[in-house]
Amino acid sequence: MNRPVRKDEDLHGNAPDSCPVVLLLVDVLNNLDFPDNSQLLKSMDSLGKNISALKGRCKDSGIPAIYVNDNRDKWRSDFP
Repeated sequence: MNRPVRKDEDLHGNAPDSCPVVLLLVDVLNNLDFPDNSQLLKSMDSLGKNISALKGRCKDSGIPAIYVNDNRDKWRSDFP
């Protein structure tokens, strides 16, 4: 795998200038407050641990992560 050689200084070294692979995390910052959420709520512990482990393996391999969320129009939301 080609690893990034140089980091973009404008992003404080958090993102490579180029990388052939990326981990795309879609809607992982979510309070899960929606109808019919019970099945998802039951699996949240294992889902969170699996996502965290995958992100850690990607980081160790030099693969950047991109988070994509809309938070239902709450662009300034924070998930403590």
